[in-house]
Amino acid sequence: MPLPPPREPSALDTAEYTFEEIAQRLELGRLQVETTEEGSRLHVTHVNAPPCDRRKAQVGAPPEGERRTFRPLNLPTLFPEQGPIQVLLVGGFASEAVLHRPAPFWDDDATGGYLIWQAVGRAGLLHSEDADFALGRGGFWDAAPPRTHSIAMTHAGLRPGRGILNFDHAVHPWNLNRLQTLTEACWNRSRNRLKVVTLGEAARFMMCAITHGMPNIPIHFLPEPTREQLSRNMGNDSAAGLWLDWASELLATESD
Repeated sequence: MPLPPPREPSALDTAEYTFEEIAQRLELGRLQVETTEEGSRLHVTHVNAPPCDRRKAQVGAPPEGERRTFRPLNLPTLFPEQGPIQVLLVGGFASEAVLHRPAPFWDDDATGGYLIWQAVGRAGLLHSEDADFALGRGGFWDAAPPRTHSIAMTHAGLRPGRGILNFDHAVHPWNLNRLQTLTEACWNRSRNRLKVVTLGEAARFMMCAITHGMPNIPIHFLPEPTREQLSRNMGNDSAAGLWLDWASELLATESD
């Protein structure tokens, strides 16, 4: 059987990189907001990018060595490109393994991702045609998450997959710039109704610092729905069930 033709590597292909290299590529990125006719969109540029992106002018793989120095990364972020944004959900530290995921928390039940997405659905933030999307525990088999509205999501920062969190990575300028840019982009589309919901103490600390001086943005706190903190029993009186009720209530938005 012939081998498939070589393809240009994706910016999300991180398997061959060490954690230190991934962290460096994240530091090279600068989150930008582009205004569109229907709203706005996010994109990541290189901190030293030339005026014309060389990747658009070349076919095939980049020159030797450029792959490691030119392609920036971003943490998984969900940002609706049209309509109002009333909720920004920030929490959890992404590991190298989740950088290729299509959305934050689109993960198995080790991280409580199934609870987070169920809370989003209960809060009425899923597209009406995707309301019956399979969001149960046991894994996420679909290549893309359900469509959402009125909510943006991202991780609080980066951590090694099996290592101890280095808070220097969380408060590094590239991450603070990323969170501030995202928060301002959400605020500009919020009709003065934006609220931030944080998962975990670290996310709450960071978002309180990020929103300092911004007008009237409340910060709400939820514990991370991890195995260590919640019961795996999904009964109505279980810790997981209580967390789900609490989270869906905090995520719910005001109607016009």
